[in-house]
Amino acid sequence: MKYKITYLVILFFLLTSFIANKIEQEVAKEFHLFKIERSKDNNQIFYDLNVVENGLLKPENPINPYWIRKTEGGVIKPLTWIQNNYAYGLEYIYKSETYAKFHFVSYKKRDFVLKKNKEGIFKVYTNLNNKEVEVNRIFIQIDGGTFWFPKISKVELHTNDPLTKKNIVEIIKP
Repeated sequence: MKYKITYLVILFFLLTSFIANKIEQEVAKEFHLFKIERSKDNNQIFYDLNVVENGLLKPENPINPYWIRKTEGGVIKPLTWIQNNYAYGLEYIYKSETYAKFHFVSYKKRDFVLKKNKEGIFKVYTNLNNKEVEVNRIFIQIDGGTFWFPKISKVELHTNDPLTKKNIVEIIKP
């Protein structure tokens, strides 16, 4: 009888932990705008929506970028100063409580827009062939180089057409 209670308590804690973790992941997904993946390792950079209590954008910082370091057991870390200012950080052209226009500090040739879609959900958009598309993820192919000057052979911009929901991949050769 004593062992049954112990097993039930352990099972209860495992189940509640699993359910709480699943709920936490689903809530976090609501705020994910897009992510960057690299060929270098399994670490990912997420760009999450940064809102205040009333659901409006935090004007000073509408998007929150951070690492999920899978090579370190999935720990979450902020971007370093160097990463924010030379690689993965964002430079805002315009920002308000409902709209933000930006580009990456490392690639100023492409602008992105954060705004609400028809359903009232904030999404990130860019233009591809004179058409607005929704950004899902970015993949960077790194083929050597150095810390300051990595050799990037291509960047894949994974998007979808908001009207047809068709997935579109643009290959950018830097």
